[in-house]
Amino acid sequence: MSSNAAGLPRAACRQTTRSPEPDLVLGRLSERFPVPDKPRLAPLDELVLTILSQSTTDENRDRAWRTLAARYPAEDVGGAAGGASPTGPISWESVLRATPAELEDAVRVAGLANQKAPAIHAALQRLRDEVGRITLDHLEEMGDEEAIAYLTTFRGVGVKTAACVLCFSLRRPVLPVDTHVLRIARRLAWVPPRASADLTYTTLSRTVSPSERFRMHMLLITFGRSLCLARAPRCGECPLEPECPRIGV
Repeated sequence: MSSNAAGLPRAACRQTTRSPEPDLVLGRLSERFPVPDKPRLAPLDELVLTILSQSTTDENRDRAWRTLAARYPAEDVGGAAGGASPTGPISWESVLRATPAELEDAVRVAGLANQKAPAIHAALQRLRDEVGRITLDHLEEMGDEEAIAYLTTFRGVGVKTAACVLCFSLRRPVLPVDTHVLRIARRLAWVPPRASADLTYTTLSRTVSPSERFRMHMLLITFGRSLCLARAPRCGECPLEPECPRIGV
């Protein structure tokens, strides 16, 4: 008898035809996992940190940030960096003055440096030109949809990156869809099996209560990293096992 990705016989993998309600998922995951803490950064810090995080690990993202902080330190945490960061304050003015090669070298450990460095530089230059100083504090004056639309006009910034800025920095009721959230939403049949991240973002914005979106995002990431793994999900240990449709598993 063949087995599924979790190592269970396929005949034993009972599938339900209904997807569990978000409130049930939130309740089960809350009983199993604590909600991770997420430091609140200045909007520009969060934007750069999220760009660095694209297609890499948190460890490599933070190593790239620490390199930037070491090479371009902020003299005034409240001014130059726009807010304190747990991984070191950065002078964005100094980063803007760096050569393309210098900036690319500084973020190389995060991967895709030839894409991330130009995206960061372009954002800093645009803010300097349009706002008069390197800051994204004006996002506070925008509504959620307006802010998402504005941020996605920046080079290398998609809906997920923009939503991270709103969710983590501004504490707006949005639910960023990263690779873990997308995978789990598909498996739970919250969205079609081939749904895009943008469609999933739109769908979850309708189905998850605004007050629970931050908590849902953080719990789904923890769940995706510990149990609902991409290649070998640990279904036998899953608190959602009785209700999970196991789409694609």
